[in-house]
Amino acid sequence: MELEQKDVSNLDKIKVEVSEDFDFNDSENMIQFKIVYWGPGESGKTTNFFRLREKFNLLKLSRGYSIETTEGRTLWEDSLYLLFKFTLHDVKFNIITHVVTCTGQERFLSTREYVLDGADGIMFIGDSDPDKIEQNKRSFRELVSFAKPKEIPYLVQLNKRDLKNAIPIKDFKINLGLPLVEKYPDGTYIVYPTEALQGKNIIECFKDLILQVIFNYFKD
Repeated sequence: MELEQKDVSNLDKIKVEVSEDFDFNDSENMIQFKIVYWGPGESGKTTNFFRLREKFNLLKLSRGYSIETTEGRTLWEDSLYLLFKFTLHDVKFNIITHVVTCTGQERFLSTREYVLDGADGIMFIGDSDPDKIEQNKRSFRELVSFAKPKEIPYLVQLNKRDLKNAIPIKDFKINLGLPLVEKYPDGTYIVYPTEALQGKNIIECFKDLILQVIFNYFKD
């Protein structure tokens, strides 16, 4: 996979504010985005969802919900609406961000296609367990086949970095066909090492994806 060259001249002029001062009356400068969390089963998508819900508790437009099987696996989707503000060229915009997760179970492939409909950004959650590398590869191929034709920006997390036998990040990149350098030219990481249970790097990665989505929205 080649490094994507992006014009990032405007990114340093964008400021995302985590603020409770959300103006519902300013409909002209209100934008809604949909962020989808994607990855193999039990990689940590729902745990990411819970960490976001905890971190942005005061910025929730909804309480959020999670539909699970009796074994605790996501059956349909987790869904949450968050509120943010950002500034571009001194103009302040209000963002309503719909965060959803796709079930990673193979038997529910058709539901993933439905959940991905209308996505503005995708977060891929890989599993650090070396035994899950084939599931990671298969899920990532699905993601790329969906996102690339529609030019949907996505970032890659490698979760569960606290596992004692965690796969080396370099090996993970090789298996998924990702560049071996640390970052893309725009400054985002090729792979974000995360520990969703502890919340490590979850929020930073989410904010970087929001910036990518904003850039993609305004690039034309």
